[in-house]
Amino acid sequence: MNKVKEVLKRIGEYVWECFKGSFMSGFTYVLASMILLMLTIKDGAKYSEQMTWCVVVIVLALAYNGLLTWNYGSTNFEMLVSGNMKRMSMEKFGTEYKISSHKYVKEYRIWKGFAMGAFCVVIPLIVALFFGANAEEINRVALGEGTMDKGKGIAVLIGLFFSGWTILPFYCMNMAGLTVSYYFSLLIAVLPVFVSGGTYIWGAYAKRAKNIRAQELADRAMQAEANKPKKINYGGLPGTKPKKRK
Repeated sequence: MNKVKEVLKRIGEYVWECFKGSFMSGFTYVLASMILLMLTIKDGAKYSEQMTWCVVVIVLALAYNGLLTWNYGSTNFEMLVSGNMKRMSMEKFGTEYKISSHKYVKEYRIWKGFAMGAFCVVIPLIVALFFGANAEEINRVALGEGTMDKGKGIAVLIGLFFSGWTILPFYCMNMAGLTVSYYFSLLIAVLPVFVSGGTYIWGAYAKRAKNIRAQELADRAMQAEANKPKKINYGGLPGTKPKKRK
């Protein structure tokens, strides 16, 4: 029973750690949605202009998400190195090397970046399904050809606020007379999973390569120092220093 509790506790710690790691990325996408709302849902906005802004904002949001998780991968790899040092110390000497900054759940794991990305896509997936299921009603109201009950209207506003970066491209298409299913926004919604997972791994391997290069440079410096001819100290006594050959 204690073993089960320990496993559940560790799982909970991992879930919380990944959620914290996804928070800034999730906030980035909310901010992107707010910016897109201001740029696309305004009087006189042209369709080409709307789609251009959608592409630019989505790419920038994904890029910043990638930068954040790249940094997480780098720092988590350092934590893995610290953890390996502690485990090796325990195996060889029977005592654990004390590293106060080390936390097991912060160590690099190949799946953690994908988990962080998964937290970012929960709301966009729900919003995509809601818009897809109510597409006709949403489009009619947006075009001024119908009404919607208050509950759904609030849900639409919340969806655009939190997940406008995935929905607005297709919303603009439908407002321009193109009939495009909102379910296609699912393809955009899942992008953070792959971006976060890929850049997290990239960040870890970049840190590993940097550490290897630093170690190689240190080894070369030590080898060069060892190969230098050593100077003999004769003590400055007369007749103890060999005469130079002419």
